[in-house]
Amino acid sequence: MKRNILLYLVSSMIFFSCSKPKDTLDLTGDVNIHSFSIDGVEGIIDPATATIKVIMPVGTDLTALAPTISLGTGATVTPASGQVIDFSESAKQGGAVTYTVSNTDLYQKYSVVVEEVSAKITSFRIGAMDAYEINHEDRTILVYMPLGTDVTALTPIIEYTEGAVISPAVNQAIDFTNPVVYTLSYQGSEFIYTVTVILGEPPVQPVLLYGGETAVPYVWVGIAAPDFNASTINPLQDSVNQSALCASITRRNEDIDEGGKWWSGGALWNFANIDPAKYGSFTIKVLKPVAGRVQFEIQRAGEQDKEIVKVDYTTPGQWQELTFVIPTNRTAMIDNILVGIHDADPGTFETAKMYWDEIIAIPK
Repeated sequence: MKRNILLYLVSSMIFFSCSKPKDTLDLTGDVNIHSFSIDGVEGIIDPATATIKVIMPVGTDLTALAPTISLGTGATVTPASGQVIDFSESAKQGGAVTYTVSNTDLYQKYSVVVEEVSAKITSFRIGAMDAYEINHEDRTILVYMPLGTDVTALTPIIEYTEGAVISPAVNQAIDFTNPVVYTLSYQGSEFIYTVTVILGEPPVQPVLLYGGETAVPYVWVGIAAPDFNASTINPLQDSVNQSALCASITRRNEDIDEGGKWWSGGALWNFANIDPAKYGSFTIKVLKPVAGRVQFEIQRAGEQDKEIVKVDYTTPGQWQELTFVIPTNRTAMIDNILVGIHDADPGTFETAKMYWDEIIAIPK
């Protein structure tokens, strides 16, 4: 186990003193946590990583728990054994509670995570069809199968929490004429999922075409905007847009190619086809210091079948989600999207940074 050495240095050791400095460090102290339990539930201690995990029964109030901690001779721990601690955020990234054991001139930090026991079905597949949705909150699973499928004897392939017992068993043929209940038994608790099989095509899902911190296989280019940046730090994380990153340009109040055109902005070229027979609109989040129109141009590959939709941005200084409706008579696929962030004439606004984020294709 890695041990951190505390060096107790006195200023007289650096400069001068009439007292005799300490010549050696005492490294003999035991700084291990020998046991860590909460309400009789023993924690799993990993000495190699100095971590402790405690799995509590379902329904445990994690906000006020008092661990019982066993230490070596002469050791102390902070927080103290028996002290009431809030562990409700401990399972989240960076939320583990730190316990520090000190003994002689040594100390050791432990990261402690406490959570309720939980078992999940993580994957559900029938033949070539993956589950359309696994909802862990409601514990429901939805699978779409092709029309004509005989649902009376289907054998799912299921992945679930290691150590749990599932019923009905894996590799067992099941009649899915009606919803089927699967039960996971794990550490004295049961977790019930209801699986429904529907014949037909699954609903069309929204498609995220751009998000500041989301990797998507599409290419942005600046249009009459040399300082275009698709990964700008979001200057205002609010309830409308909590993303850390977004796109931006400097929109200039003069008739020049460098950010001064009504079409100045950015373009997504040659991304996965958006079929207007299935999708009826796009949404985009916009932040500008001034109200004004935003231009949204859609094109087929090769810059063909161009159509422009304009929507007013009305909340200066705040993120606003705008909806651009695809013309109802459009049949051509949509391969390119061009965003003109501020459609206004020179002299009607001040030069400023303007931002947009999260372009989403919305099904009809």
